Amino acid sequence: MGGMKQITTEDVVDGESPHTDSACTILLVDDEKLARIVAKRRLESFNYRILEATNGEEALGILEREKVDLILSEWMMPRLDGPGLCEAIKRHERYKTIHFILMTAFDLPEQIAEGLRRGADDFLPKSASDQEIISRVRGGLRARKLMLDLEEANRLLLQKQAELHSELRSASNFVRGLLPRPGELVPGLRFEWKFLPSSHLGGDLFQVARWGDDHIGLMMLDMSGHGIGPALRAVSLALLFNGDHIQKTFPSYDPGEIVTFLNQKHPMTDDGDYFTIWVGVWQCSTHLLRYASAGHPGSILVKSDGASAVLGGQSWPIGFSLEGAYRTESITVHAGDRLYLFSDGIYEVMNSHGEIWGRKRLQEALEGVVHQEMMWGLTNILEKSCAWNVQEVFGDDVALLGLEFQGEGVRSKA
Repeated sequence: MGGMKQITTEDVVDGESPHTDSACTILLVDDEKLARIVAKRRLESFNYRILEATNGEEALGILEREKVDLILSEWMMPRLDGPGLCEAIKRHERYKTIHFILMTAFDLPEQIAEGLRRGADDFLPKSASDQEIISRVRGGLRARKLMLDLEEANRLLLQKQAELHSELRSASNFVRGLLPRPGELVPGLRFEWKFLPSSHLGGDLFQVARWGDDHIGLMMLDMSGHGIGPALRAVSLALLFNGDHIQKTFPSYDPGEIVTFLNQKHPMTDDGDYFTIWVGVWQCSTHLLRYASAGHPGSILVKSDGASAVLGGQSWPIGFSLEGAYRTESITVHAGDRLYLFSDGIYEVMNSHGEIWGRKRLQEALEGVVHQEMMWGLTNILEKSCAWNVQEVFGDDVALLGLEFQGEGVRSKA
């Protein structure tokens, strides 16, 4: 590192004041004492903090107790040479952002290539001018500062991301707490459900609740978009379906009337927010199921003999047309029948050939588990969907709800 000519503090390097980087620490690694003395005198004129080591092993010891920004190292040294020191530093998580400049008396292309290959950030021959050496040092310190700034920005980003994930988990747990408790609603009617939220907080919700003394209300809702906004909108809508509110607002419990009302009250927003919904009401005394849907793929009724039918579908989502009126349809449910409500996330999955699983396959799968225990059947359906899904994780919330009409409270087929 010897041979550097005197540079005064009045000099300007790269158009900057020579005192700009005065807080930085430089480690000189050279087995020749004279070379270290000359280099130290030149660099100290820029108010850098200078540390010295006679070989690579000594340099590693210094790094354990000192914070270093740049290393200027001789190539040939005993015990641990410059390239070996460079490799050791770049493998270490704590030291890898230190800017490393290798210097040698031999200005050979193959040696330059080897130095860079072994991790050096820069390479200088000892014949380089003082101005070039100082410029490379200052450039290396700027690069080091950029790396540290990037690491800090990344740390803050990860911290904020962790906080956001924590908040989303809390919100997801809150939403999950609003879901109905599975079990027997009335004698002869039981229900179970499976709910798999996606990696994003979504807007899929469902409700099963007593509406008065003789009715069971059913709802499956899918809000467009992901995140806290759609989830909050879904929660506010789901709360409308509690028995007291429905009984006061819609005493006839007519699903078409309910869906039409929602359509008038919730036009599509300027941001394109809308939702789909399926609403049903089952009357305990007559076993009549009335239903209406808006943009939702419908529900699937699987009869005790394995035949099935789609209830609903083929209608505009809520908010697409404020003039639209939604029609109530009905069907009688018999003992042994099962009704399945679901969100489209369960069947809108692709395999490796780009083929969607689709509602038809879902319907066939549900027919195949009609005589199995309900929760086992729901789990089996989710496993089939997962097996089809090339992404391995669902990109949307997945909700699957099964109602089993069985027992003395439900009349058998005539």
